[in-house]
Amino acid sequence: MSRLRLLIVEDEAIVAADLKLRLTQLGYQVMGVASNGQAAIKLARQHLPDLVLMDIHLSGSMDGIEAAQEIRANLHLPVVFLTAYS
Repeated sequence: MSRLRLLIVEDEAIVAADLKLRLTQLGYQVMGVASNGQAAIKLARQHLPDLVLMDIHLSGSMDGIEAAQEIRANLHLPVVFLTAYS
């Protein structure tokens, strides 16, 4: 059975590193970590992960919701939103 391939999109480096470590320990394959929407789209195109874990609030000109819309519309990949904000 192949491992689920994930893309992490999180602009806080400490949070992204913790997510990557924990998910890897659980047996998932982390294909990459992006810190902004444009990088997320680029990595999603390159790696075609099984699932994208996307922070809603990202640094840069594109927030997580916009990046997720483009990833879903053009690459047809599932996106799960993550956020620490209420």
